[in-house]
Amino acid sequence: MTIKNIELVERLRQILDLEVTYPPVLITITFLFLNSINNSLPTLTILIIAIAKMAIPFIVYVLLVEKKYIWLISLLIFIIIPSAIIYSSISESVFSKYFLLIPFLIFYFYCVLLKYAVRDWFSEAEAKAEHEEMKREMSKSQTDK
Repeated sequence: MTIKNIELVERLRQILDLEVTYPPVLITITFLFLNSINNSLPTLTILIIAIAKMAIPFIVYVLLVEKKYIWLISLLIFIIIPSAIIYSSISESVFSKYFLLIPFLIFYFYCVLLKYAVRDWFSEAEAKAEHEEMKREMSKSQTDK
């Protein structure tokens, strides 16, 4: 497997590191402290979820460039479609604020899986480059003899 645009995939890796680390911590803190005050979903939590989901277009772009179509299909099936359904059908019920967290949790899980997949892409690309280098060295040493 070759990476077509190393800088782009490296930027994706950095974004995924941020996506996996900070939003869950921030949401947990705001949800625990602010939710206990007025028993409603804090605006800060909604803002954090929105900022986290702003990475989706970039993720889609990188996956298209790298031709990772299975990852694109899983993004569509597990995140985009359920998010649209949940956001459009949510009602003012007692549990509606918790249903807003479901798409974020699924997106967070997707980011964790994608983060490890990107690491594997880099490992495979490095191993392939190393293998090609060894082949060149071996053929060079055989031609020198």
